[in-house]
Amino acid sequence: MNTPFRFTTCRAGSEPVLKRDIATHFAGELTPAFMKPQFITWKVRSPGFSPPRTLSTFARVSGISLGLCKTIAELVDHARKLTTKPIRLHVFPRVTPEDGIEAATWQRMDVLEAEITRELQQAGVQLETRLPDAHGDLVLDVIVGEKDDEPLFLGHHEHQASSHAQPGGLPRITLPEAVPSRAWLKLEQALVWRGWDKLDLRGHTALDLGCAPGGATYALLQRGMNVLGIDTGEMNPSVLQLAQAQGVRFDHWRTAAGRLNLTALPQDVSLLLCDINLAPPEVLPQIARIQDAVQARRLILTIKLNTPALEDRAHEFIDAVRDWAPAPVFATQLAANRREICVCAG
Repeated sequence: MNTPFRFTTCRAGSEPVLKRDIATHFAGELTPAFMKPQFITWKVRSPGFSPPRTLSTFARVSGISLGLCKTIAELVDHARKLTTKPIRLHVFPRVTPEDGIEAATWQRMDVLEAEITRELQQAGVQLETRLPDAHGDLVLDVIVGEKDDEPLFLGHHEHQASSHAQPGGLPRITLPEAVPSRAWLKLEQALVWRGWDKLDLRGHTALDLGCAPGGATYALLQRGMNVLGIDTGEMNPSVLQLAQAQGVRFDHWRTAAGRLNLTALPQDVSLLLCDINLAPPEVLPQIARIQDAVQARRLILTIKLNTPALEDRAHEFIDAVRDWAPAPVFATQLAANRREICVCAG
């Protein structure tokens, strides 16, 4: 019997912390095997060891490896042996730029997905297409290299509450030139990850800690929210212009989050954001203090991990958020994240 392998995908540059994280939590049980940029497979050392479905916060997708396929016929053969229940097909690129994947790459994925779909259906493999994704759905992951002649990598995972519903955890969103900062993209990806992009947020209030120069605020205003931004820095003029055009309210308090007068904060906050460039031991107590005052129903926090020592404490910081944030709490490294993770709660 072959020793099973697991696979993980991650952002460019997160390979070292992903390896350290898995070594810490699965010492002696999982060892790195096949590696390429943004992709690592793991050998399961003990036959009786069953790793959890999600191997690491730094793994955007993780699952059971089925190996390399040189042809779609090989892929179909693997799929037929997997299960008799419907399979959800995810086709996505291995190499992913942090500011979004260009349309030409997605077009290439779509052409390949259509070909694989046709071959699977002709072979009698039932495909799951209903939305939204349901807990326990079996997802067939087809990971595509940079060149057309590269073999496809094949794996599978079960969809669960913490999973990304988009293939590869890659929403088809790119960073527009007109927005004030990359915080726009991180927020939009976080909303899609949790399914909150489907919410009608018009007229609701958001509290944006560390708002300057205004990327996340801009995204919230586009969605019709009223926003209170907290930051000592200046906002891009386009933020106020958008608020006026949308007919919503934007207020900017030029103070540090740690100096906020809690009694002056709004009492009906739908969404609390934080993207402050401070280490978690400094910023998390500030967020906890503010959340205790406003009791926001949902939180989206960008936790900065700018050193290996902070990266290695990621689980500690996530557990700290669980102590005071509304449940459930999930964490991932979004495609647009750099040396940081996204924690969503509520």
